[in-house]
Amino acid sequence: MKVCHYIASTGLGRGEIYIDLVNALCRHMDIVLLVPRDARFRHRIDQAIEVVEYRRADSRYNPFLLYELHKKFQGIAPHIVHTHFAKASLIFHRLNKSLRLPHVATKHNPRKGRIYEKLPHVIAVSAAVKASIAHGNVRIIHNGLVPEDISEPKTKNDLFTICAVGRLDKIKGYDILVRACSRLPFDYQLQLVGDGSERKALENLVKDLRIEEKVHFMGFRRDVPQIIHQSDLSVVSSHSEGFSLAALEAIFHGDVLLSTKTGIMPEILPENFLTDHERLGEKIADIAVRYEAYRREFLILKNQLKPRFLLENIVLEHMDYYRQLLAGKLDAHHMDSNTFNAPDAASSNAAKP
Repeated sequence: MKVCHYIASTGLGRGEIYIDLVNALCRHMDIVLLVPRDARFRHRIDQAIEVVEYRRADSRYNPFLLYELHKKFQGIAPHIVHTHFAKASLIFHRLNKSLRLPHVATKHNPRKGRIYEKLPHVIAVSAAVKASIAHGNVRIIHNGLVPEDISEPKTKNDLFTICAVGRLDKIKGYDILVRACSRLPFDYQLQLVGDGSERKALENLVKDLRIEEKVHFMGFRRDVPQIIHQSDLSVVSSHSEGFSLAALEAIFHGDVLLSTKTGIMPEILPENFLTDHERLGEKIADIAVRYEAYRREFLILKNQLKPRFLLENIVLEHMDYYRQLLAGKLDAHHMDSNTFNAPDAASSNAAKP
């Protein structure tokens, strides 16, 4: 089986969870990755994957872009095309009127994307994302992670250390997090790991609140699991998420995770680890005061959640989905995304020709 994953974004060089997916899938089937020539995640792609590059154009309606991509898909001749995000899904939907290839699109966030209403086969990374698609032929397959082996023991922090990972964007709610932390009645360190368009505004906010010594802008980092491991608390303060990679990393590497009720969080976290923006500071303070109780409770939760989000299990779900797609078993009368069970490991080699 040959599956072509098509991505129209250049990415950020971290957080492209679809790269982790294709890197794992290529152990079981032929994977071709069609990406823009200037993709920032190029260095992360497994050498076993055939990478086909194209000249990126800003407009998804550019006729030269469409002609080039049409030729690329003809040359690849995949059994299935798997697109990620709305732009790639819209472009291929137009091309597929003549190519007529089996197509599945993954929706990674709950924001509007009318193209998914037109596609017969859609994967959503969480129930919240699934709810943003009007038709019922949607399967939930979560993102997965290969946990890093962190050998060094955790050292006790001199100050209560809070970690928030992600691009510095308004949707992440970091301004609310900074203000909430500024009112904490104890000393702390807040580490903002990432970069983005809101950095200057956040730096000015920190300065206005006179907490420069307490808030650290870490920038883009490749040692995020280690940073989470050494922190006391990981916080997701987003207004909206599809599936938070930072939360997934906290489940595998962190001691305590606190999140707003966004994306997949209400599906997997009990109420004790959820909050809203109005009570964010109050909840952080309570965790700091009763830290050992929260840490013990989260450890039990982590051990329950880890198997569910191991990438090797997510790969099996995708492989089963591809087989059903080729067999014509994925119409709305044949699937139930809420009762899906991954195949066992013994069947994982069936897709490899």
